[in-house]
Amino acid sequence: PNIMKKTISNLFKISLSIVLLYGCNLSSPEEIVDVSETSNVLSIPAGFDFSTHQKVTINIVENAAYAKYDVYAYSDVSVKTPTESELAGKLVFSGVPSNGVLKQTISLPTYYTKVYIRRNENQNISVTAKDILNQEVNFNSTEAKSTIQTTSSKSSADIDSDGDGVLDQDDAYPNDPEKAFNFFTPSIEGSGILAFEDLWPSTGDYDFNDVALRYQSVVYLNAAGLAVGFDFKYQIISNRAGSYNGIGFEIEGIAPSQIESVTEPILTIDFIKLNPNGTEAGQENAVIILTDAIRNTRVGADFILRTVSVKFVNPISTSDLGVAPFNPFLISNLYSNTQVFEKVRDHEVHLPNMKPTSLGVLLRGKEDPDGRYISQSGYPWALSIIEYSVSIEDVMLREADTTNANEKTYFTVPKDTIAITRAYNFFKTWAESGGSEYKNWYTNGSGFRNESLLQ
Repeated sequence: PNIMKKTISNLFKISLSIVLLYGCNLSSPEEIVDVSETSNVLSIPAGFDFSTHQKVTINIVENAAYAKYDVYAYSDVSVKTPTESELAGKLVFSGVPSNGVLKQTISLPTYYTKVYIRRNENQNISVTAKDILNQEVNFNSTEAKSTIQTTSSKSSADIDSDGDGVLDQDDAYPNDPEKAFNFFTPSIEGSGILAFEDLWPSTGDYDFNDVALRYQSVVYLNAAGLAVGFDFKYQIISNRAGSYNGIGFEIEGIAPSQIESVTEPILTIDFIKLNPNGTEAGQENAVIILTDAIRNTRVGADFILRTVSVKFVNPISTSDLGVAPFNPFLISNLYSNTQVFEKVRDHEVHLPNMKPTSLGVLLRGKEDPDGRYISQSGYPWALSIIEYSVSIEDVMLREADTTNANEKTYFTVPKDTIAITRAYNFFKTWAESGGSEYKNWYTNGSGFRNESLLQ
């Protein structure tokens, strides 16, 4: 009898399990929660750093005594040369060759394959498309073929009000001898995104919305093409973390003593120590802290556009300066088990394969045994993305316009607990290919993303 009771009991349990399984509504894939241990693993190639952009060196050789250049990033794959108005928003930098040479290193999306070079010699203007080969673009002025001629008078064109050697018509700051040109990262109407998971070295849900911000860097160049300072503009676009995380960046290879001043950091909880010039104290390289508590940067209920300005003691080359966002990091402050806030300065979360600052501690935990900021499951704790056609201000306007809520053409972080592999359909393919496939996975291409899973 006991055996018979056990058999009936087991049959009942099996039957009940089958009823429950097939009674579930599995019609919508967005409602399925994958709990397997292997389904969320990324098998990435050795050395892959999750970079969505490439550093490209622009080398220009000029044979004339004077010519002004503008360099644009442009993604249009058609053979038609874009109009000047189409190029305008994609301007990356301008300059006049010194001793016949103009050289800058810029940051472009990995799916960009060309740049456009605009040359202006005595109002004879040419626009030339140049392919990116081995992360370089080489241009000689003999390649220029004038397509546009202006009618500006020669007398006005020869004026140089500040005496820096750059004509007023070419000088972005005609009355300031210390500044002549701008160098934008990503572009004059573009912006970058930094998105973080703050639980490092523990794993999280990979929604990358704990902290996310949009930024644009504007480096100010003198007539010789050297950097005299820069503005770092940013706006927090997501802050879903429960702690008072801070954020900053390290300028590798630049000593704190090379910085004259840093203005407008937001420090509210008194655990960041600064040098008199505004850089963080105790650092080998110059470290700029944007804020020590992201949640305290709101104005009312909103995060607004902020700017931190950096000025150098002496002009430095842009090759020494590097390209924004430099070595960005999250300062991951913690709550203890008793929910008491802990001010933790040494807990830094960096982009994959980057190094902590002098004040950061590399915690080689179970999930990041190599200290590369890449988890055992193949995921990073931070992502960096750049978009050339979306400015911070443009995003702010679109977010405020509820009538266009479903027409976002820019990168948007996933909703809470939605892994980025669910929100962006080709993130996994891109990562596992080492970045060679679906290089533009974060754009709004057809079928690229699930809008209902994005904030």
